[in-house]
Amino acid sequence: MAKFLTILLAEASIESFPEELMKDMDVRNFFSKLKKSPSEVMLDVNYHKQLIGELPDFERRGRPDIVHFTLLSCFGSICAREERLQVIIHTYDDRVIYLNPEIRLPKSIERFNGLFLQLFKNGRSPPTGDEVLMNLSKNSLPNLLEELRQKHDMIIEFSVKGEQLTSLEYSKIIFESTNPLLIFGAFPHGEIKNLPRELVDKKLGIYEKGLDLFAAISQILASQHMIEEDSLSKEEGTEEQKISWE
Repeated sequence: MAKFLTILLAEASIESFPEELMKDMDVRNFFSKLKKSPSEVMLDVNYHKQLIGELPDFERRGRPDIVHFTLLSCFGSICAREERLQVIIHTYDDRVIYLNPEIRLPKSIERFNGLFLQLFKNGRSPPTGDEVLMNLSKNSLPNLLEELRQKHDMIIEFSVKGEQLTSLEYSKIIFESTNPLLIFGAFPHGEIKNLPRELVDKKLGIYEKGLDLFAAISQILASQHMIEEDSLSKEEGTEEQKISWE
């Protein structure tokens, strides 16, 4: 049976420009020239590196591209195309975003940022209409995971510091679960800080040298699809096919 997967991107490095930095003269001059308010600008270290040094955890913030690339990988997967994937985003500033499995996100980072800034402003996207593609709420990571724990029999955190397994090994763990939740940190460096470890069943790694987040998730989703196909072929009584796990 094909598996429905839920992916949680935790402490994701995506937010509008913090109002707290507006007390700095350089920041005020920047926005005066830009003729925009902070809520209309996505925090991005590529453009704001010289302005954010006073922010707490500044090295983990201002990377919307990580979320963008990862979501494109998720929703471009076979699992998503077959509507068997849910993605939830928890942001650094404790916003929680639920994405409709049918969403098609823009490939342009400028349009992507504009879409999420609209979401931050209105609490949903699109702002009006019956169909909701993204919904925004406020919740801490511990509280969110407490809620998700009630729905998922297996919660797996993926990290370079986790137990290193082969593709076949971690895919079997996911496949043998009834309703698995896969958690990934969506920021440039380090570990998820506020994850209640007692609610996590396993901490796994797939490559000891580390991978970009979008590459890691693509690998996991592809491996999962392969083991599902293999299992289905066996259930239908067809000749067993050999899978290459490279």
